[in-house]
Amino acid sequence: MAIKNFEYHRKDDIAVFEAGSYDNYERSVDVANFIVDLSEDGGFLGLEVIGASETLPLTKEQLSEVEEVEITVQEDENMMVSIIMKQEGEQTSLNLPVTDLNSQPA
Repeated sequence: MAIKNFEYHRKDDIAVFEAGSYDNYERSVDVANFIVDLSEDGGFLGLEVIGASETLPLTKEQLSEVEEVEITVQEDENMMVSIIMKQEGEQTSLNLPVTDLNSQPA
């Protein structure tokens, strides 16, 4: 899945990954320091990481230098979001299981 937008807000230490149009946005699910945005049919739209430099295996400087992001979403009863971030020839991977899609909105 191609990322349409990746932004890192250094001042607030928030990383934002957007994979699709938010025209059919329905809700957000809070999973620890992650906020997962879902469409009306439960599909993945995007992800926000609060305290990104403490949560992701990258420093603030490295997050500011991310050049490319790829996301793979495996959906069944639960959702597994796999993120690959590339910067300066390095690659960092992260897997986020989203297990309770019926939880309260963020």
